[in-house]
Amino acid sequence: MPRLVLPFVLLFLTACREDVRMLTGQEIQSLFTHDRKIAFTRLSFAGSALLRVDGTFEVSIPRLGEDTGTWWLDGDRICSRWAEFRKGQDLCALAGALPDGTYRGMFAASGTRLGDFWFVD
Repeated sequence: MPRLVLPFVLLFLTACREDVRMLTGQEIQSLFTHDRKIAFTRLSFAGSALLRVDGTFEVSIPRLGEDTGTWWLDGDRICSRWAEFRKGQDLCALAGALPDGTYRGMFAASGTRLGDFWFVD
């Protein structure tokens, strides 16, 4: 039985990733030519953020509060450092476009889902 489960799990994970068209660094940069407000979901959290072209952001997550930080591009990855929520640790993610016009962040190292976001401006 375990031998049958593994192929189905791999097929499911592959199918999920195929729905996402991964963005290049240049495509990500073109999304942020001016200040942009996004809404996002991650696990059981939802919130919004204002990402500024100067590389700063403000974020609001009703269940956690508000925070500030910096963001930057590193090749095809979008990276951020939050002042409080992640205790100043860097997080870099890949971004992909979904068919419905929203975007998905994925951990760069593993390719697993980080969360989804969309523009509200």
